[in-house]
Amino acid sequence: MSNNALTTPSITKSMGFAPSESVWIETQQRKASDLVYGRIQSTGLNYIVEGWLYAQNRYDRSTKWVRIPCRRLQDAQLLLGSVMSKESHTSEKNRQANGI
Repeated sequence: MSNNALTTPSITKSMGFAPSESVWIETQQRKASDLVYGRIQSTGLNYIVEGWLYAQNRYDRSTKWVRIPCRRLQDAQLLLGSVMSKESHTSEKNRQANGI
């Protein structure tokens, strides 16, 4: 039996890159120091992560409202620690816009 690259089918070829990409994103998120509790919004050209930035540092529990532009959806997913409900996001966004 020859050692041919085609004898073993590629997992990424048969399933696409989505499964391996999502595992990579989850791994990178575990290493991240600051993540956002919010939502990802598409502008048609890029993506914006908007929500509360919270520090993972146990000595720093401060939060602040952020809007982070991202070129790709994967970049935005790396920044998002957890997803905020649409209703909560809308009310928080309005509250931040009014300076409350």
